Amino acid sequence: MISDTLAFWTPGPLEILIILFFVLAIPAALIVLVVVYVLKGSKERKKLHQKMAELTDELKRTQEQMQSRKKDESSV
Repeated sequence: MISDTLAFWTPGPLEILIILFFVLAIPAALIVLVVVYVLKGSKERKKLHQKMAELTDELKRTQEQMQSRKKDESSV
């Protein structure tokens, strides 16, 4: 009787597959998603740094042009 009761609660093949899915597949998928998110963030950060460098160079050129115009105006 006790063995029958215990055997009733043991998981069958379908239940084992469901348990393995929750224990293995979902955490693996979450790890993959986190890695993809981090890599995407890294690429975006590099693009942002590149754009900031371009804008900094453009600002320096604009400031130099403004300074040269002021010198030209003051000499005239």
